[in-house]
Amino acid sequence: MSQPQPQTDPRDSHRYAVVVAGGAGTRLWPLSRESLPKQMQSLMGDQTLIAETVERMGGVVPLENVYISTTANYAAMIQEHVPQIPSENIIVEPVARGTAAAFALFSLALYERDESAVIFSLASDHAITDLERFQETLRHCYEFIEGHPGHLAMVGITPTRPDTSLGYIKVRRGVGLGHPRALSAEKFVEKPSQAVAKAYVASGDYYWNAAYYCFSAKTLLDAYDDADPRLVEAARRYAKSGDVDDYLASPEKVHEIEVIDSGKYPLAVIPADFAWSDIGTWQTLHRVLSDLAGGSLVASDSTHHFDVGSSNSLVVNPGERVVATVGLENIVVVSLDDVVLVLNKDESEKLPELLEILPTRYR
Repeated sequence: MSQPQPQTDPRDSHRYAVVVAGGAGTRLWPLSRESLPKQMQSLMGDQTLIAETVERMGGVVPLENVYISTTANYAAMIQEHVPQIPSENIIVEPVARGTAAAFALFSLALYERDESAVIFSLASDHAITDLERFQETLRHCYEFIEGHPGHLAMVGITPTRPDTSLGYIKVRRGVGLGHPRALSAEKFVEKPSQAVAKAYVASGDYYWNAAYYCFSAKTLLDAYDDADPRLVEAARRYAKSGDVDDYLASPEKVHEIEVIDSGKYPLAVIPADFAWSDIGTWQTLHRVLSDLAGGSLVASDSTHHFDVGSSNSLVVNPGERVVATVGLENIVVVSLDDVVLVLNKDESEKLPELLEILPTRYR
């Protein structure tokens, strides 16, 4: 007797995921550079970060509904790393023009293919170790927007520590949104001081901003049209002409949601408690790798690394050069063929200053 086939949820055909993969990730210089950004590297295991991100969507979004948003200089490289994504599912900006322009372009592309499209957008370079809870959060987001298509939703990660390198979302308690998991967003706060971050965590009213959004393609386009019609108009003209000058007519706005400030499109927060890290700095990468390794001294290649008495440090050495360390504390060492970085983790915010004075060939 044949086995009954699982029933397909008809909503799945209108659920889309867009992996945003256009950045160069220079806060992880010199490993991550414009020529090979971090999302195309294997920092956490055998797979590249972007390949892990695409695989993470399996079971929630049909593969044919997974798209990637990137810039022209990375499109071919991305196709190599995620060959399961068809080339027509890679939405390419001719040049980077800020996240709002990118969101307008891919939302327009999906709306033109499916006017009922509900999009979940996520970064290509995050570490998530609790797949089941992550996918459960995705389903809550889709369900909320399907029931409240005039809203926008975002994921708020329950903070596990005060972290000054992350953005926070404050929620309003006692505001019903018609969904048991949804809270009302009140404001965004970027990278608070240690004392403020500690107070945020203690209050229970703040969540880490993972920059994961869920929305109806139509609603986002309407909201952008209200906020600044140039965003959508530039995307429409570029989609028809392919002329980069049409795309450059878009205003360069770096925040994809804060551009919408009219209150006409309410913003909801879907709380999540899966283990999450934005692999955006050397401190974060060291924290994640040390948790996985079970020790505070982490070396990417123990065969070519020798140490006496170091702790709370990270040694990245992808080549065959021998790296020897003694008594390091709170230090990152990155040894590449053309450059060696030695960094006090507490001074990571000065990396952009260093890049400004470096010759272009090393960036």
